[in-house]
Amino acid sequence: MGGSGTMLVSLVVAGGMTALCCYVHLLTLRGLKRVVDNPHRMNHPLLFIILVLFVAHVIEVVLYAFALAGLDWMGYGRLLGAIVGGPGWFEDHFYFSIASYTTLGIGDIIPEGSIRIIAGVEALTGLVLVAWSASFTYLAMERLWSRTVTDSDKL
Repeated sequence: MGGSGTMLVSLVVAGGMTALCCYVHLLTLRGLKRVVDNPHRMNHPLLFIILVLFVAHVIEVVLYAFALAGLDWMGYGRLLGAIVGGPGWFEDHFYFSIASYTTLGIGDIIPEGSIRIIAGVEALTGLVLVAWSASFTYLAMERLWSRTVTDSDKL
């Protein structure tokens, strides 16, 4: 497949991954809203919210890692500096996905080919979803901490 064809595949995958991760995040936040609305069901609702958001971000990173690994396996690009096949192959995609999602961009593994598009879109998606989590957490803290003093010892 030519250059524009591989770029189109990467753009479609990037768009699909963005939509999927935003949907996962939306479902997570909807579920967490129930905790904010009824915090008396648990001892530390804010800690629970933060832990669930962390797990949601890890799931989103794993989804992107699978997309990167799949495109790598199909020949749409590769990760320079990563292990090629065998043990550790997926771990390198996961590691690169974390660095991209968090916009850390360490640079010891570099995308080559059309999967560079996935890495760039993953960074934008991660930036938006981390900000969305931070906003939700702030609003949850504001709401939970504004309750009566007797309830505040549960946070």
